Amino acid sequence: MAEPIYRYVWRHTRRQQIWMLCVVLASIPTLYVSLDLPKQIINGPIQGEGFENADATLAVLRLALPGFLTGGEGVELFGGFQLDRMEALFALSSLFLALVVLNGGFKFYLNIYKGRLGERMLRRLRFEMVDRLLRFPQKQFRSLRSPEVASMIKDELEPVGGFIGDAIVQPLYLMSQVLTAMIFIFVQSVPLGLVALGVTLVQAVVIPKMRQRLLVLGRQRQLTARHLSGRIGEIIDGITSVHTNDTSNYERASISKELGTIFLIRFDIYRWKFFVKFLNNFLSQATPFIFYMFGGYFAIRGSLDIGQLVAVIAAYRELPAPLKDLIDWDLARLDVAVKYDQVVQQFDVADIAPETLQAPTAGPVPRLTGDFDLNDVSLADELGSQLLDGVSLILPLGQRVAAVGAVGQGAEYLAEILARLSLPSGGEVRLAGQPLSGYPESVTGRRLAYTDAAPFYPQSTLRDALLYPLKRYPTRTESREASRRERLARMETEVSGNSTLDPRDDWIDYDAVGAATEQALGREIAAVLRIVQLDSDVQRFGLRTRIPTEYQSRVADPILRARRAFRSLLAREGMEGYVEPFDPDRFLVNASILENIVFGVSRMGDMEAAWTLMGGHARAVIGEAGLREPLFAIGREIAETMIDIFGDLEPGSPLLRRIVIMRSDELDDYRQILMRTEGRALTEMAEADRVALFRLALNYIEPRHRLGLVDAALQARIIEARRLFQRNATPDVTSAVAFYEGGAFNPFATIQDNVLFGRISEEFAGATERVEERLLQTLDELGLSELVQKAGLSFEIGSGAKRLSLGQQQKLSLARAILKSPDYLIANRSLSVLDAETQGQIIAATLERAREAKRPFGTFWVVNVSDHAALFDRTVRFRNGRTVEEPAAEPLADERPAQVA
Repeated sequence: MAEPIYRYVWRHTRRQQIWMLCVVLASIPTLYVSLDLPKQIINGPIQGEGFENADATLAVLRLALPGFLTGGEGVELFGGFQLDRMEALFALSSLFLALVVLNGGFKFYLNIYKGRLGERMLRRLRFEMVDRLLRFPQKQFRSLRSPEVASMIKDELEPVGGFIGDAIVQPLYLMSQVLTAMIFIFVQSVPLGLVALGVTLVQAVVIPKMRQRLLVLGRQRQLTARHLSGRIGEIIDGITSVHTNDTSNYERASISKELGTIFLIRFDIYRWKFFVKFLNNFLSQATPFIFYMFGGYFAIRGSLDIGQLVAVIAAYRELPAPLKDLIDWDLARLDVAVKYDQVVQQFDVADIAPETLQAPTAGPVPRLTGDFDLNDVSLADELGSQLLDGVSLILPLGQRVAAVGAVGQGAEYLAEILARLSLPSGGEVRLAGQPLSGYPESVTGRRLAYTDAAPFYPQSTLRDALLYPLKRYPTRTESREASRRERLARMETEVSGNSTLDPRDDWIDYDAVGAATEQALGREIAAVLRIVQLDSDVQRFGLRTRIPTEYQSRVADPILRARRAFRSLLAREGMEGYVEPFDPDRFLVNASILENIVFGVSRMGDMEAAWTLMGGHARAVIGEAGLREPLFAIGREIAETMIDIFGDLEPGSPLLRRIVIMRSDELDDYRQILMRTEGRALTEMAEADRVALFRLALNYIEPRHRLGLVDAALQARIIEARRLFQRNATPDVTSAVAFYEGGAFNPFATIQDNVLFGRISEEFAGATERVEERLLQTLDELGLSELVQKAGLSFEIGSGAKRLSLGQQQKLSLARAILKSPDYLIANRSLSVLDAETQGQIIAATLERAREAKRPFGTFWVVNVSDHAALFDRTVRFRNGRTVEEPAAEPLADERPAQVA
């Protein structure tokens, strides 16, 4: 990987570079002729030279041959055209215009070709960096900051890719333009040619020397910007620590220092850059002055005709642009070489995994048989401390083993070695008779499963996160796209070097799960979710999720049947009061004022965003219903009450968590709003203040906030506003809101809202849990549980799965490890945040699954509670990096439950 940039460029793009060189050579004659034409136009048709007999012969083609063959006159190939002065003027001028277009065409073609080549090579570079990143040893990631690595791949390689297209052809093309113009000037006048050459040498020598300072500053800017990216990433990752330790101002000061350093560097760059630009422009503009003065002198003396002078000046006008571009290219070359070297050095890791280790493997991988054989295995950290010391174990793949020991005693380190996340510093680990290090990831990644206490999930749906371990190789492709992708892959592979695999294909390995269809996969997912006790969470996610679009037409009638069945169930159990039904003629006590007015659901998923979109119509309805002043009064009353109750509390007080209608950090904002609007009429307030107060009022729910602000008269006005809102709905409104209609299915409402067709009452303690339990019961009886699960699996878990609790994240990690049907499961304190009873239940259910005759698997489970070891076939105790065998059923009285943060 660590090779000079020019060797890298030539190795991957030499055919394209040679082709562009041919185009450059083809452009030189047309450029020279275009420089000579102005002289011919001025001296010929304009001044009359050659038109003494009224007509002149133009465009004569003559082949020069040795004098002893033709008498020195050559062979005439084409006699040319007989034209008068006016015809010649138009003909030569038209030819000049055609050459300008042709020269521009050459430049346009080269720029497009270079741009395409540069983008393809940028894609190749980025792909190679990510490819190497995926093959880094696990220990390498301990010293990497992910924002810095992302910044290098995304930003720092950007100019490298852009330069690759210009690396070889650009200087040759620019030099051909400079030399063509310079030779033409010398042909017309040697003195003026020397002047042009002198100025050009000054620009070519002095300007690059001055730009060396810019290069140094550019390196400093790159390093400081990379460091800033890393610091910002650390703040985001550690935001909890910032808030809980009151270090936000320290972080501000740290970032301010970084920004100050970048400012000084960038300001220095601006000063040097514009000084160099000033000098370059001065030299470029001063040279025509010399040409005018000395060229005019030579023209007056008769040693230079006017056509030649004009042609020289025109030719020199072609010099500054390519010369400047050539100087810029040289600076870019130095800058890009530095950036390329810096990035490549970061990815040039000595013990990187070979490419064959991660080669794509289609089809099933045979199951492993035998055992793990650990012979005198040791592990040391970067400082040389022994984490494992001479561990020798035989772990049969069909055996369920519990590893017991306090944190740091060695059990978790051995789990990482078995999963090949850490390489032993001594000894040997063999799997099924072969060295573990020799297996490709297609074997270890499919036949072994690993889960720990701190799983990470990219932003995705719950289903994608659960099925991620099954995305190993595309199993099904879109037939309409396959041929097109194959054709594009053949075109791009040579230069781009990218993988020809496409993430849009179906990557799910159904065979590994033992499921031939989507329905079978759904049943398998449901079984695994029950094992890890995540099924109820997924079901509740599903209740609060819209029905997936592909199922809506099929489930509309079943959902309406579920609505009727659920009402009947509530009536039988005397729970009618637990749900307040939607009624267009009644005020919904358990809904917000905004929901009461709209009486529908946002098509875009965000009611406040929909309200903003409806804009003028919403304001007109509120005004016509006489709600402006009452809503303003409610918003003001809410703000005053919240400030009176919570306004004097210190930031971080647990009492602030009890504010539900506004955020605690908004208290000061609303205090300022109240001060600004004190004694003012609604029309005298600033728009932002009115919006803020109205927002409070629209989100008010009486049973939840209990401020007694909504009386019967106001309820009647809100119902009238509802009628006006729907009756006068504009196209913007109907495109933003789907109204509730009795007896109808609403595809934009959640499953829960469609079945309940109402709101759960907040007057009864535990109403939500009791209602949801009976709701799920009703859906299950009607065969809709699979639909609820599908909807729940479409739940967006957020970046890093922040929308899931840590306990849910750990359950999900174990679920997907079980779902991949491994031969051996390595669980490294994977349920540490759960209570001991729940851990025991999940471990017992997992071991029951592991003993199934259909897909049995062994385990190496680093348990957090010693008593759980009795559930396993065998127990291995760890102390000070060594192992001690103990019977599984023997209680370990001196062992304290270990927790992993």
